[in-house]
Amino acid sequence: MTAEPRPTGTAHAAVAAAVAPFFAGLPARERSTYDRVSHRYVEPLDARDVAATLAPLFARAYVQHLEGEYEDRRLIARVRPADGTAEHVTRERFAEAVSTVLRHVPAAPATASFQTRRAVEHVRLLAERGPLSPYVRRVASAIGERLPYLGDLDPRPTLVRAGTTSTASPEARAEQRRAYMREKSRAARAQTREGRRESMMRAAAWCVIWREQVGPGAHAAPELHAAYATAAERAGMTPLGRTQLYRIADEALGPRKRRAAGPVYVVPQEVAPMNLEQRRDLAALIVDRLTAEWREHALDGLADLVAERRTEQVAPDVDNVAPVVNLDARRALRVA
Repeated sequence: MTAEPRPTGTAHAAVAAAVAPFFAGLPARERSTYDRVSHRYVEPLDARDVAATLAPLFARAYVQHLEGEYEDRRLIARVRPADGTAEHVTRERFAEAVSTVLRHVPAAPATASFQTRRAVEHVRLLAERGPLSPYVRRVASAIGERLPYLGDLDPRPTLVRAGTTSTASPEARAEQRRAYMREKSRAARAQTREGRRESMMRAAAWCVIWREQVGPGAHAAPELHAAYATAAERAGMTPLGRTQLYRIADEALGPRKRRAAGPVYVVPQEVAPMNLEQRRDLAALIVDRLTAEWREHALDGLADLVAERRTEQVAPDVDNVAPVVNLDARRALRVA
């Protein structure tokens, strides 16, 4: 399958003309929600209103087809007039095409309201994540409901399902499905890692600021964690776990010291303050070092586990049969 084409100059003009009515008034917006990726509140244009606006553009190339015993399953197909077929596309591929269009929605003009300009910015922000964005999937689903039906076209194209062309063998179709699932899983893991890295960066920067503010002396590690958790919750973030925070704090503040009352972080008498850029560089250095260290430990731990389990296995004799036990010798040992 080929990738979805990017909007051309004509397509850009069509998208701009379609969304122009949004800029004239005060369009409906989604309920404000906290976005954990960008760490900000987003309030994009209402998904169903956006879908109603963009549906005529997609109706030029896409159709819907209902199937199932009660016609409760909706398929999306891309019409190919040259060969008289309509090729089925997956929901992810269709959502990717929708996200491409949303990413190219023009910015609202200065004459539009502040709320509208901000809502359009949030639409483009969420569209950058493609099918992984729930907002993009809602827009794509609503557009699919507004597409023309395959059976209403005259002449009616032949529906060709993805990977079922005559040139694709069953093995090739199976490999296509596996490749699709691998790519989907890889994209999901990449987004999770990126969000986790951002949280670690913020925690490292917070530790540097905390060291400059608390002053010299010994500070209990639980107090550090409690202060960090409170700050994270106030910022609308999910705080890191205690163990992960301590690993970051050990790099930013120095290793914990053992005292009778428990572990403490010792802040020296002279602490040179850092500017924003220095804090960001230090936080990136800490996170890069920890992530590399965790990967190394994970590989070492796996090797140790394999070696340990191999030593626990009973080694067979040379004939690959169960070892023979001399019962007379064992009785003689017990008597002795």
